[in-house]
Amino acid sequence: MNLIESEDLVWGCFEKAVSDEDIAACYGMSLKDFEHSWVHDLFKEVKDECKRWAEVVAKSKDEVRELQNHVEELKADIIEKDTRLDHLQKRNDELSTLLEKARGDVVAEFKASKQYTDLLDANYAAGFEDFRMDAMENFPELDFSSVKLNLGGATTSSLLQTSSEDVNIEDDATTQPN
Repeated sequence: MNLIESEDLVWGCFEKAVSDEDIAACYGMSLKDFEHSWVHDLFKEVKDECKRWAEVVAKSKDEVRELQNHVEELKADIIEKDTRLDHLQKRNDELSTLLEKARGDVVAEFKASKQYTDLLDANYAAGFEDFRMDAMENFPELDFSSVKLNLGGATTSSLLQTSSEDVNIEDDATTQPN
């Protein structure tokens, strides 16, 4: 039996509304007279109200229990998601490291290739020719026709430094008119 439904509590509430004299008068009444008295009606109302509040309390306790269960489920979900996130972060770090290594390997391999050397030669030659054309345009009094880039058709570029030694490129062009 719930505390709110107990008769002691009902009597406690009832005594606040009814004086001791009213209660004493009820003891002198017959059962039939008591059932028709206002004290009896009040007692029934108080008892019914206590039952309604007992139901509200019971329902509230159930709701609190459900909410506590839901909170526990959410906490478990958070732990699971944090664990998964940590795993994914570690995997991401591993993949990033592998990607950086692969990128470095590919760049190093390309730099060691003939294709890279040829590309450097072509770009250097195009830049050199642009420079020569700009020089002829800006200094028309000078003869730049003898200034030529000689790549010499070597298997490796004379422009690409392949060791720690300096690569010397001789330029026999002169700025003096012939």
